[in-house]
Amino acid sequence: MAVEVVLPALGLTVEKGTILKWIKEEGNEVNKGDSLYEVEADKVTTEVESPASGILKKILVPEGVEVPILSVVAVITGPSESLDEKYLRMVILEPEEQKDIAVSHQVQEASALVPDGSAVIKAPPAARRLARERGIDLSLIKGSGPGGTILLKDVEAFSAQGPQSEPKASALPRPPSPSRYRLGQVIPMNSVRKVIARRMVQSKSTVPHIYFFHDVDMERLLALREEIVDDFEKNEGTRVSVNDFLIKAVALTLREYPIINSKVSGEEIHIFPEINVGLAVAMEDGLIVPAIPKADQLSLGEIARYRADLVERARRARLTIEEIGRGTFTISSLARFDITFFAAALNPPQSGILTLGKVEERPVAQNGQLLIRRMMSQGLSVDHRIIDGVVAARFLQSLKDKLEQPSFHWRSQ
Repeated sequence: MAVEVVLPALGLTVEKGTILKWIKEEGNEVNKGDSLYEVEADKVTTEVESPASGILKKILVPEGVEVPILSVVAVITGPSESLDEKYLRMVILEPEEQKDIAVSHQVQEASALVPDGSAVIKAPPAARRLARERGIDLSLIKGSGPGGTILLKDVEAFSAQGPQSEPKASALPRPPSPSRYRLGQVIPMNSVRKVIARRMVQSKSTVPHIYFFHDVDMERLLALREEIVDDFEKNEGTRVSVNDFLIKAVALTLREYPIINSKVSGEEIHIFPEINVGLAVAMEDGLIVPAIPKADQLSLGEIARYRADLVERARRARLTIEEIGRGTFTISSLARFDITFFAAALNPPQSGILTLGKVEERPVAQNGQLLIRRMMSQGLSVDHRIIDGVVAARFLQSLKDKLEQPSFHWRSQ
């Protein structure tokens, strides 16, 4: 009996996914649990496993095509089983259905102007990402997809050919620009930006936000990090960052104030059973927030390794749906920019997000003396349906105490 391979539900907000790569080919023997294909949806790339053992008889959705979740993308049969045309007509998308969701639409969202602004390169996000990683100019590649679309396999084939000649420079080279955008440009929202837009509208229009700010003396924490960083790397296999201390401190403080680790569901408040701290990671088209699970139960070394791995894979779009969907509280940092403080919208359905500004030297009055201390401004945005001002203030005060009096006991708590 034929078994249909469908694009699975990939998250509460995910409506469509793009087939990036077929790992198995038509005619291949597959076992249940084998990886069949890679799919990209809402900034995440993941592999989909075979639902059954047999022969991958027919691939219905080619690479580079976006389809709605639960669409049939392939069919698996027994070794000697055949597929009749009537069955295929039932499961395959009709041309009119494809017109709305397939490559022509995907290409419009994924198009990018070449440097001289004279032409459009048609390529899905995965192909452009691989080209960037390998230093390949997409204008040198001839696409094999519809309308000359450059597919992932085209980039891989081009890369395998070795070094290629560079395109001819224009007679009047344009000076480098700090932005890839230009005045007067009309930019269709790609799938990533659509998701961000939808979620931010949901957050600001349905949740009453309330904001709190405070300053933290980071002098002792930074001195502690500077003191232990070399030995920490030797013993733990990774360098400890300021964010690792912050993640641990936030997790321990959420343990003290679990109401901030919660969400609204109908007319009930649900406190999450775990403390999973998410760290916002900047990507080309927006932010993604992978979360460290049970952060309150991890040592500083375990948090550092988790954080380094998640951030690295986030930038390569190699996170799983679970890793970006399990967060219960978010930390968002602009500390590497000249930003003193900022307020952030909540990441639904979470009820709290902590924002971090840059660390800067400031004059501070202490015991009648004027000292220069390294300070950080932090902001807390919370869902006012759940969290009152006093609770938020107490949370920030407890967090401040941990950061200003750091100690090694964080490793084991």
